[in-house]
Amino acid sequence: MPRWTAAPIIVAEALVGVSDPLLTALQPGRVAAPVAVAAAIARSLAPPEDSDSPPEWLLQQQIPSFRRVLSAIRRYHGALLADPVGSGKTYVALAVASALNRGVTACLVPAALVGQWQRTAARLGILVAVGSHEQVSRGRLPRRTRGLVIVDESHHYRTPSTQRYCHLAPWLVSRPALLVSATPIVNRLDDLTHQLLLAIRDNALAVDGVVSIRSMLGRGSSCSALGRIVVESAACVHSRPTRVCHVSSASSDESRRAEPVLDLLDGLRLSRLPAVARLIRGVFLRAAASSPAALAGALRRYRRLLLHARDSLNAGQHFSRTDLQVFTGGLDDQLVWWELFSPSNQPAEIELADLDTIADLLRTVDRGRLVADDKVNRLRRILENGVPSLVFTTWRETVSYIRNHLPEFRLAWCTGVQAGIGPGRIARRDVLAWFRGPTSIELAPQHLVVTDVAAEGLDLQRAGRVIHYDLPWTPMRLEQREGRSIRLGSSYSTVEVLRFQADAALEARIRSETTLTRKLKLPAQVGLGPSGRRVWRWRSEVAARFGGNLCCPGIAWVPYHEQGVLAGFGIHRSGELEALSTTVLWAGPDGTWTDVPEVIEPLLEYASSIAVGTPVPLRRQEVGTAALAQPIRERLALTRGWRWITPQPAPSARALLGRLQGLLREASRQHQPTRLAQLQQTAAFVADGHTAGEVMLIERLGATTEPQMIAGARQAVRTSPQWDNVEARLTGLLLFGPPQPIGTELASPKCQTSPRPSSISMER
Repeated sequence: MPRWTAAPIIVAEALVGVSDPLLTALQPGRVAAPVAVAAAIARSLAPPEDSDSPPEWLLQQQIPSFRRVLSAIRRYHGALLADPVGSGKTYVALAVASALNRGVTACLVPAALVGQWQRTAARLGILVAVGSHEQVSRGRLPRRTRGLVIVDESHHYRTPSTQRYCHLAPWLVSRPALLVSATPIVNRLDDLTHQLLLAIRDNALAVDGVVSIRSMLGRGSSCSALGRIVVESAACVHSRPTRVCHVSSASSDESRRAEPVLDLLDGLRLSRLPAVARLIRGVFLRAAASSPAALAGALRRYRRLLLHARDSLNAGQHFSRTDLQVFTGGLDDQLVWWELFSPSNQPAEIELADLDTIADLLRTVDRGRLVADDKVNRLRRILENGVPSLVFTTWRETVSYIRNHLPEFRLAWCTGVQAGIGPGRIARRDVLAWFRGPTSIELAPQHLVVTDVAAEGLDLQRAGRVIHYDLPWTPMRLEQREGRSIRLGSSYSTVEVLRFQADAALEARIRSETTLTRKLKLPAQVGLGPSGRRVWRWRSEVAARFGGNLCCPGIAWVPYHEQGVLAGFGIHRSGELEALSTTVLWAGPDGTWTDVPEVIEPLLEYASSIAVGTPVPLRRQEVGTAALAQPIRERLALTRGWRWITPQPAPSARALLGRLQGLLREASRQHQPTRLAQLQQTAAFVADGHTAGEVMLIERLGATTEPQMIAGARQAVRTSPQWDNVEARLTGLLLFGPPQPIGTELASPKCQTSPRPSSISMER
């Protein structure tokens, strides 16, 4: 009996009323020096990394990317490695394959790089089955491979309407994939969306408040959570040579010589369809900006196109969009949306009356080809100082034009068709070998003139200068060109990058500089490139800068002219150490809070300069903790409720869900538990977010029988994480404010007292 009478007294002593139950769980920990608490807060900003030991052959600066990619693939089923050109992404990707795959790893790469990938993997002892992007376009994918798939230069899969995308996306269903591209954004932010959706579900970042990756990037916005699936390491940037950029402007003489040709081009009618006329004229103007030889070549190809169109019409056949695409080469989505034109079985009108005008224009341009123009003379003066140079141009004819007008340099050259030194022909591999590293051979050519065939995947570190003789339409191509020399292993600390500008009249028509400037801003919007630091890369840089060895996840008082709280907290599953997401914010005295880097970084830097801790005023601690209640409560509510927020379902998914609802009701009425469980699992998959391949799968399942539908969905089902039981934990609390007057009540300098666990559980 005494035992029972004593119990109510003990419980009564334990029950304590609190104004906010959340605050009882937010215990800041030990009182420490500001520098130690700042280090703990900074460290919490570091992107997730797995602790796997890297292979011995991986460079120190590549290890962070290796561990971050592993973390992303294990959590999200995919990742995009976007380290800069020349930072060794091939080695990082193969290191990831060695950690995740036991058997043969499928690698899909550009055809020109197949041999390079095979040799590198063999040297490292990693089993691979290498297929080309061109083979994927024909539906030929590697067989007898399991697990991780590596897709090199994944920007080739930025357009979902292409054959290669339509073949690869369904093949990747249920398979993790590592996408590799230093330039994932070419023309639009959707380029990044389509690549990510090859391996990562549209709602993969829902726990961070991103309902749909597609919708977020479609709006032109981004968030720090994108850094969990897109990996770009600052360490790789700093390990490469520094680029020093210059511009070579056109002279007034060049402008005067261009005007008569431009007048003749303006006189061409080209097509009764404005879009077609604009496309063809754009090809001519870009060729004219390169060289007279390039313009002559474009005019000759167009004349053949006109003759072909005339013969087709005389034979009663259509001149198709495909014929026009062949003429424009690789300029398709750079100058025009092909979807605006008629499909290939419909006529595409071009103006046959231009045949006579083209002949006159060709005679004028051919006369100019015989004399070295001021532009090629500019190049001569630049090359005279002997710095080994890569000269890039879009046009094969320009390669020959430069070689013929600068014979004194004995230029090496390479196009997609031929290669050589001076007038002689030599194998392409031998020509490129001259520029893969330093050489002591006196007869080795100093300069290499190439088309963009050499702008992807090749190591040409011997060059100390990269010259853009004409400008491409995308920053991606600029980066790929410059990355041939600005890469790991270069013997230069700085590499000069020189752009040749077109004369004012040509630039006003083609707007290449304007186009490049506009597209250069796109990667920064999602956190890529030097200008994109503030989106998410600043977090890892801050962690590396301030997250030193002296680290204490506690509380500190920081004497400061402004009052406020700098706090870090993470959202965790109960009982787990790794955070689902982390946040650092500054709460001002007026109750407003922010997490922008421009505010967070200076405060962390100031706190990191104070090595001696002082006691914390109790009242300030209570006020500071209370200021965190609202943002933490919002973050917890978002995390717990993410599963009720789904992206807008595709029409095929909506139709299939309607069919499944009927089948579920039928299985329930007939008391068929096994069938009911299978249908529920199928419905859960259809209602979830999807990869691009899963969307295609759902479209096919709509026309199948119930057993086929269940079996088809089962191949794509993944175990979805549950965030029901989550909690917030402080990683550090820095209280800023003026020094306290003597006699103020202070917190214990050793440890903050925590309420008894029984009190918290009973209050709940």
